[in-house]
Amino acid sequence: MMRFIKYHPRSNTYVIEKRVFFEEDLMLDGNVIVGQDVKFWKNLTVSGRLELGKGSIIQGNVKAENALICAAAQILGRIDTVSELCLLDGARVNVAACEGDIRVRPGCFLGSVKAGGTLELVGKVAVKRVEPLTKVIIRAEQ
Repeated sequence: MMRFIKYHPRSNTYVIEKRVFFEEDLMLDGNVIVGQDVKFWKNLTVSGRLELGKGSIIQGNVKAENALICAAAQILGRIDTVSELCLLDGARVNVAACEGDIRVRPGCFLGSVKAGGTLELVGKVAVKRVEPLTKVIIRAEQ
């Protein structure tokens, strides 16, 4: 499994090759950059920043300090972040929770969302449920 993951010690960053899949839970202590079209069949836990590559799919749950979910990536479980969560165009997340701010780009789908800070929706975004006490900002697409 680790042969698909490269580690960069100076930045404490793991880089996962594109188009690989993981059958077991994956826990990484540091930052993680996931290549495109990577499949996780279970959970992903990251102690630092997560960049989930374009078209990647996580079947389980995700935990990270902060996360960037790239275009057309999907999280079928829930994602929990501490400081920040950003979803790029066309990303799909079943349940999103962040203690800080969440930014959502056009074409995204969120089943349920809760932000401790602000939830910023840009352009046309589909959100089924916004949890109570979430401050929402809606902006037109730039």
